[in-house]
Amino acid sequence: MTTEKITAEERIRKMITGSPGLPEDGKGLLLTGNEYVSLPEIGPGGEIGSLNLLHRGARGLLEFRGTGKRALLAPRVKIAGEELLREGESFTWSYRQDWIAHGEHRLEGRCLIESDIFAPPGHRGCCCRLRLTNLSPEPLQAEAGWQGCWGEFNYLIFSRRPVEGTRAVWYDSWTKSLLLEGRSGLPLAALALNLVAERPADRLLPWELSGGSRGEGDKQGSADRETLYRGAVQLSLAPGAAAAVTLYLGANLEADGAGTTAVDLKRRGVETLAAKTTGWLQSRRIELDDSAAAALLNRNLFFNYFYALGRALDDDSLVPVTSRSPRYYVSAAFWSRDTLLWSFPGLLLVDGTIARELLLTVFQRHLERAGEHAHYINGTLLYPGFELDQLAAHFLALERYERVTGDHSLIREKAIARGLERLVEKALAQFDPESGFYRTFLDPSDDPVLYPFLIYDNALLQCGFSYLAALQAADRWEHPVDLAEAAASLQQTIYRLGTVKGPRGIMFAWAVDAKGRFQLYDNPPGSLQLLSFYGFCSPADRLFRNTTAWIRSPDNPHFHHDCPFAEAGSLHAPAPWPLAACNDILALNEGGVDFLLRAPLDNGFCCETVDPHSGKAATGAAFASAAGFLAHALWWHWHDQQKPAVREGCSREEQ
Repeated sequence: MTTEKITAEERIRKMITGSPGLPEDGKGLLLTGNEYVSLPEIGPGGEIGSLNLLHRGARGLLEFRGTGKRALLAPRVKIAGEELLREGESFTWSYRQDWIAHGEHRLEGRCLIESDIFAPPGHRGCCCRLRLTNLSPEPLQAEAGWQGCWGEFNYLIFSRRPVEGTRAVWYDSWTKSLLLEGRSGLPLAALALNLVAERPADRLLPWELSGGSRGEGDKQGSADRETLYRGAVQLSLAPGAAAAVTLYLGANLEADGAGTTAVDLKRRGVETLAAKTTGWLQSRRIELDDSAAAALLNRNLFFNYFYALGRALDDDSLVPVTSRSPRYYVSAAFWSRDTLLWSFPGLLLVDGTIARELLLTVFQRHLERAGEHAHYINGTLLYPGFELDQLAAHFLALERYERVTGDHSLIREKAIARGLERLVEKALAQFDPESGFYRTFLDPSDDPVLYPFLIYDNALLQCGFSYLAALQAADRWEHPVDLAEAAASLQQTIYRLGTVKGPRGIMFAWAVDAKGRFQLYDNPPGSLQLLSFYGFCSPADRLFRNTTAWIRSPDNPHFHHDCPFAEAGSLHAPAPWPLAACNDILALNEGGVDFLLRAPLDNGFCCETVDPHSGKAATGAAFASAAGFLAHALWWHWHDQQKPAVREGCSREEQ
């Protein structure tokens, strides 16, 4: 079933415009950010509900937040004493270069208000800019600026918890910034708000403070009181004239560092920072013949880059996570699957150098607990439970890196070479000599398995062993186990004991006990549809085609077939998965591209599941790591159509 197609920009605009306030359910929210700063809750009126920062010493995210009724920051415009941005009034929003939030609010015959919110790559901070244009025939006297409330300083790993300590707010005359410092004994993180009038004739008004700390030099703060603040610039606008004000937000470990960071942003200037941000995005944007697909691809490409990855505030190290948005229910933690199977292919489309650093980071920081369910961002164990697909993900990511970049030097890094040895040991420890399979405790949605041998997991490991065997054959890596033999034996075992008679012919089972019992099932976060994509079999393999046909049929009780957004669900999350649509694309199956182009998702960003009738996010909003897989799947579809000779989903023999 199809509906009228609209562009991605139109779809986002329809979702966002006209929603009053800052909704707790996430409807109408925009987001943006860079390596250091995440702005995951930008409301329709341009209000910033929260800002967060990665902190590896704290093992999670530190969040500056307003309250349920007041945003951390909200734009404010007053003309002739009248507030023009009343509560509930919205900008018309779009994304420039697919990542810079740009809003317009037009009052016919009076003025045009434009808002831009962006975080320049490489800087510990972001910029908010308001631009007013006088549309009237008379001069206008205006005030433009921001007001806000700091009501919470939170710690985020999965759930949000308040940091016990002090929230201090004061004006610093040295940096000319309003400083917000969160402490738990020592300072943990700070923001500096530096408001600038861009024309010399415009007058900067003093910051107004109420509640909590106030006044220059008052740094004591209060842990239990909201602090309200307001800053503005007085503007005089001739008919047809325009003027702008900029708020520079600097972030650092404590207030002095935040203040000087804001000063650095101000010295560079908003025009330079905007041009740098635009240039960075333009140079990495992927062009497609279909403009709606290109907008969806690039929106999710940058979302993955900045929200499934970041730099820690305390040591500048690279930090891979599921999502930096607290709207994702298991945010601020590390999953090998999320990072190496979903996020990594998208990351490679943006920056091969960062992809290389990421692999080194994972092998250095997360190897000892490789294969375990979830880690804290410092590498220690967060959620126990062995998952074979997460172990195999390390091999597949390294292979993909070498194939895409042509860089074969990583294997010479001690962390990689020794890491591969440790990963093979971990894999062999799961070997069942009686059946020839390898066990797993949890499945790709992190749930206990019915039978211990998952065909998808074993197929991924077989592909990983084949890659390692190629390294051995080329004398690039040594290991006492003949991994070519291990790969061949496992492939034979899968075809011998992992295939069964299904409703549409002989097909791959989901799970077996190797004693005759099996499970017909498929799971979008680790689908049998991906066997050809990873190289286990050819896309034309008859058993594979029977399997993919069953997955997208009424015979599969978890496939939503009679609804506008027909796609596979799972036991873990029953509604249709956008990841399932990605799997369709990579399996050369039907439905995937159309599904993604029609579904609103989470305001255009990837989510875990969608409502089968509306296509809007049902569970797992702001799913940043999956956004990388979505972007890659769309890229692969158009890349495959243009250059079929380099199709990634063919078997190794065909390559």
